[in-house]
Amino acid sequence: MTSNPDQPNDELAVTSDYVPGVRGHAVLAVGADSDGREALAIWRLSAIGRAGGAWVLRFDEVERDAEQMVAVVRLLVDRCLIDWEVDAVTSILDRIGHLLPAPTVAALEGNVLAIPDLLDEIAEQRAWYDEAVERHRALSKSKIASLAWPTEVPAWKELAERTSAQPAAASPVAATALALTSAVAATAQLWEDTEQTRYRRSYLRSLGKPLPLAPRWLARLREAVASRAAMSA
Repeated sequence: MTSNPDQPNDELAVTSDYVPGVRGHAVLAVGADSDGREALAIWRLSAIGRAGGAWVLRFDEVERDAEQMVAVVRLLVDRCLIDWEVDAVTSILDRIGHLLPAPTVAALEGNVLAIPDLLDEIAEQRAWYDEAVERHRALSKSKIASLAWPTEVPAWKELAERTSAQPAAASPVAATALALTSAVAATAQLWEDTEQTRYRRSYLRSLGKPLPLAPRWLARLREAVASRAAMSA
């Protein structure tokens, strides 16, 4: 007897643009604007990497009058800043920190995510699910197929290369921000594929309801919301 567990299920809608208790992410990028002047790009993203606001601010103008940048950056303190490396975010914060209120800088520095860490977490969760299948196979009289992931978790450099081309970008700095946005969305999709594949197996549902994002990732986004609340208290 062969088990055929990977059947469609109405409960498999995992990730939506709205995730309770979470505001989402933000991207900071430095580069040339459409006129070749050095600028700061700020992209505000949902939990699954969908853009919900974008600004490109020239550094020469910001240095003269930081009011707009301060107003925009304050919108990010309940989100996690995200990049390929934590140092990439902190170096930008170091550059603009003297223009921002100290509590804002502290909140942002405490909520930084690196995409490679998220990819590693998804790979770890998949390995855990694979082990659960093996445990079930050892106890089952049926032939149990291994989990078939729709897409393998890529190395972060592979994902960076895949998302780097942004032909619709209005400027180099916007292209950098858009590439990061695409990488966040692709990583969120990898997690949705993971939970959909897992939840099709009835015996894996005991591991929990589908989560909208990987557990540590989701926890960090919720911590960012909590840090905003602490600032307001």
